[in-house]
Amino acid sequence: MMTAYADRIRTLREKSGKSPEEMCDLLGMSDMGYFDLELHDDELPTVPSLDQIRRLATALSVTVPALVSEDGLTVPAHRIEYRELVERTKDHLRKAGLTQTQFEDQIGWALDDFFASEQKTLESYNLEFVKALCAGLCISWLEAVP
Repeated sequence: MMTAYADRIRTLREKSGKSPEEMCDLLGMSDMGYFDLELHDDELPTVPSLDQIRRLATALSVTVPALVSEDGLTVPAHRIEYRELVERTKDHLRKAGLTQTQFEDQIGWALDDFFASEQKTLESYNLEFVKALCAGLCISWLEAVP
């Protein structure tokens, strides 16, 4: 089932009183890039960076988990912060006897920027990365969104 991200974003923006143009400025996106978020459900997980998703949630006065959850309401009881996610990933590699390259092949994402810094992670990856990484670690992706 596809989550109705586009309707959720549009509804929350309208409730906030912000114009689409204001949202473009806040997110550093083009007009078409932002309008796609309000028109196509597959845009939120794949197009904006994690940093832009965090700024979007702030602009819409919701938490990131509430913005990206299936029902728009779910907020996990436990949050996994960046440092903990890095440690869990390194621990998984050790326990599974995997190299970074092998794990990257499994999840379909390069991890250099992830291991470099939280800021690089926020700038370089999108929601699909978080889902793939967490699936590889067998943890809830909703707990790990920034």
